[in-house]
Amino acid sequence: MLPVYALSAVLLASPAHADPVRLLDAGYTAKLCEAWNGTSLPAALGRSGSGWIDSAGSEGSQIIVISRRDCDGWPKVQLVIQADESGQAVCQSGGAFPGGELQWQFTPTTEQWADFTDGFGVMQMPGIMSGFVGPYGVAAANIGNFEVFFAAAGRLALDLDVDWSCEGADAEDVAKKVAGIDRVDMAAILD
Repeated sequence: MLPVYALSAVLLASPAHADPVRLLDAGYTAKLCEAWNGTSLPAALGRSGSGWIDSAGSEGSQIIVISRRDCDGWPKVQLVIQADESGQAVCQSGGAFPGGELQWQFTPTTEQWADFTDGFGVMQMPGIMSGFVGPYGVAAANIGNFEVFFAAAGRLALDLDVDWSCEGADAEDVAKKVAGIDRVDMAAILD
């Protein structure tokens, strides 16, 4: 696992986008795939970890679809996670979701994406259940891994200075949640 400062350096070294990156657009999601691989998630969700990579009726390949349910018409994006030769759950690609089969779907509100950045646990589970797809028991057994996922997503959003706005979200409430993200808590999750 890369230290948080190294993860940030890897992400910021990527070529700049001509257009601003927006939270959960295809460009952000491609970088989220890179960020996934720099965390504890590949080992923790792999065959020697929780075994999540072989859950949800799939063996060695998972598709996670994510979006923001408060954003009118916001397109869904996906992370494609596959077991590598050592059984680790490695992100292979991130980008637009073309439709079709998936094993997991998370559609928190924009405020919830910000809120979950510096801590996620049982009390936050109801916040993602609207639009959730996947076996609840497996999800509950991996709450600590969800915490790492949301911290990595939030850290990336802050490091890239993404545009959190969208039509349908309350801009003032989102701005307050983003401003309230505790980088110390986030760093503790990712270290």
